[in-house]
Amino acid sequence: MLGCQDFCGYYDWTFQHLRRTFGQDALHRLWAEAIASAQQHYTNAGLAKGLRGLYETWVTTGEDEQCDWTFTLDEDRNVLRWDMYQCPSKGHLIQNDLFADEDYCDHCMGWIHSMLDRIGAEVMAHEHNHCGQCWGEMRIKGKPAQSLAGREGDITADARWQRGYLDRWQGKVKLPLLQGSPHDPVDVLTQWFADSDALTVLGRGPSARDGWTQDHLSGAVIVTDPTYVTRDVYDGQPRAVLIGDEPKALELVAERFLATPQNERPLLMHMYLPAAPMHAFARLELPRPVPVLPLLVRQGLYRHEPHAPYPTTGVFALLLASALGKHVTVAGIDLYQHDSGRAYLNDQHHPGWPAKHSEACDLRHIRFALERLGEQACIHPHLTSRLV
Repeated sequence: MLGCQDFCGYYDWTFQHLRRTFGQDALHRLWAEAIASAQQHYTNAGLAKGLRGLYETWVTTGEDEQCDWTFTLDEDRNVLRWDMYQCPSKGHLIQNDLFADEDYCDHCMGWIHSMLDRIGAEVMAHEHNHCGQCWGEMRIKGKPAQSLAGREGDITADARWQRGYLDRWQGKVKLPLLQGSPHDPVDVLTQWFADSDALTVLGRGPSARDGWTQDHLSGAVIVTDPTYVTRDVYDGQPRAVLIGDEPKALELVAERFLATPQNERPLLMHMYLPAAPMHAFARLELPRPVPVLPLLVRQGLYRHEPHAPYPTTGVFALLLASALGKHVTVAGIDLYQHDSGRAYLNDQHHPGWPAKHSEACDLRHIRFALERLGEQACIHPHLTSRLV
């Protein structure tokens, strides 16, 4: 018999398979019809006792699944609220380094909306940070309701809430990921680079500052966080910054970003890999970086392998550029084998391959990206020689 969390990996894989094979609408139908039907006991409880029925059923479920959460019912205010401090379902994926579908957490709203429709209720508001924390409030339709936000136990006052990126709802409407942007991260990335026909991806290797690179630099520039902070590889204003899995100077990223006029600021991006450290971006008053993996997964450019090496940040930037379908110049990705003997531009020693990365992994993903780009790729000769 499966335990309460054992199904999570199967859910994650199934969501990805449906999304890739049959499209978004098919996945939404699965959530609204199949999963909602499997949760008939919530519908029955809601029809019988309204919000109190839902409260009693969810509290029982939380005990069974060992949820670290609180459920609060205030019938006078017509509100049922949950605050999830550590989701066992998403937590299972994080703990086991599982990432198949581009957005596992969305399935909760996918079936809850449908169930609430059947009993005459609705979600007032909901947010989740993709790190295992979320909150939501429900009410009976047609009656005044008052939020319980700000009370003791509100997850948004917890330090863990500063991590990750937020998906937010008002009713059934998913809100923009960033102010003035679409809600889908894929659309956010596409829109951000829409006005540029060319991109330059700059890694941290010595080739990033040689003559070839200076001659071929063109279009919107994508850099990683160390370059953004030190300006050693590129001292202009990049169009976007991909923050690595273990940024050592996140405070300095925030310092430069917040000191830059708003209309000149780059788009901040991050991978949000399940086993990588979770950083409190919001604590530094940074906008939560846009996730790049949904675009890469949707286009088949990246498939996460649990507990295996994954691409370095510069290679992830190349994968992103490839997914955007522009003309791409790539330099500074030297695979730690430059003639100077340096791994990075200003290093006096050669640290070798970083933990959790490998030459074979980077080469495989570089070839994925360049195969997709075809003649649209302009590759530094040093990297070309490593691909032979």
